[in-house]
Amino acid sequence: MKLGIICGSHRKDSQSLKVAKYIEKSFKNLLNKPSYLLDLGENPIPLWDESIWQGNPDWKKIWDPISAELEGCNAFVFVVPDWSGMAPAGVKNFFLMCGGASGVLAHKPSLLVGVSSSRGGSYPIAELRMSSYKNTRVCHIPEHLIIRDVEQMFLDEVASDEDEKYIRGRVDYSLKVLEKYAEGLDVVRNSGVLDAKNYPFGM
Repeated sequence: MKLGIICGSHRKDSQSLKVAKYIEKSFKNLLNKPSYLLDLGENPIPLWDESIWQGNPDWKKIWDPISAELEGCNAFVFVVPDWSGMAPAGVKNFFLMCGGASGVLAHKPSLLVGVSSSRGGSYPIAELRMSSYKNTRVCHIPEHLIIRDVEQMFLDEVASDEDEKYIRGRVDYSLKVLEKYAEGLDVVRNSGVLDAKNYPFGM
């Protein structure tokens, strides 16, 4: 299993990136398996346009290396900050890049992680559950995480209080659940029943 972690914040050195790096470290400590971290703050993807469908060489240069990494992943974690009750535009743009014939997320499980500097974080989870799966065919698992008061979280090797201890335990639990979903969905992808050629888009 290889895990893809997408940090959905546009900001450089964001709190979401801190969370993404903590999850990556936890995954490696817990399961000792490879991962790929894509930080949209350091690797911004231009806004999608239809020239990508015509094999625009500029798009190929930008997207092909990312796509190759995503193709090799069996599961994903999306770390998404709550910006005014919405998922950032960059992460929505990312899902546009992964739609249709791309198939890089298709029938692979994902764990959604909301991030808030205060007590929010639930709106991006609801938004992505509602809209991001249609053409990507990504499978968001029932578990999700919300990291609230994020500036105070994951500052040291040891949890600073009981709330953080609980969240750290929940991260490990969610990653173990995600691993089992990845094993199950490997069977689906290898079953021979999927037909992205005739049915590249959701309804």
